[in-house]
Amino acid sequence: MDGEYSDKEMERIQDQIHKWVAEFSKSKHFDQLSEDQKQESEFITETFGEFMYSHHGLSPHEWNAIELEKCCLETLPRKVSTDEIYFQSIAPVLCVFFAFAEERNLLKSAATLAKRVRAIDKQIVKNASDPEHWGISKSLVRAAEDEGVDVMDEGELDRFVRVYDKEPLSQPKVEPVRVAQKIGRNEPCPCGSGKKYKKCCGR
Repeated sequence: MDGEYSDKEMERIQDQIHKWVAEFSKSKHFDQLSEDQKQESEFITETFGEFMYSHHGLSPHEWNAIELEKCCLETLPRKVSTDEIYFQSIAPVLCVFFAFAEERNLLKSAATLAKRVRAIDKQIVKNASDPEHWGISKSLVRAAEDEGVDVMDEGELDRFVRVYDKEPLSQPKVEPVRVAQKIGRNEPCPCGSGKKYKKCCGR
């Protein structure tokens, strides 16, 4: 990545991937996916692209197999809290997305990326279901869900976090975690900030 992280670059990447996904969803490659995989495809490609930039420092033209593996095996299981079908769908969705990208000359290393993500398919699912691979935030979100907390309600989740950790002085900093909810990127953010989802919790 050239230089430091910037919100402007993140927004540019999000917009670019959003356009690619719109084209991808009309392609023959997309038709190879199951209905569940089609449902997950937009969230998968967008979270993958966002975390490849925010946590691995790479814009799409810089994506490589080594960082893809780290993102899929470490970052996504640690940072994304959602149903198992999301993680089961990562490799199939990204494989056909990369095939689409190669056909359209969108990514120079698309074939290599497809091969690597296919090879780690089962490990992605395994890591995502293992609490050892979850971050603090994801562990808290899962604990909250188990207690019946509406994790999309920021106030309710905050109250749970304060009760969950009885010793505030030892409380680690809770980083943002992506909680899956099918929200359009230009819709109002469900946290009530008044901002568009893509400029708030959807980052």
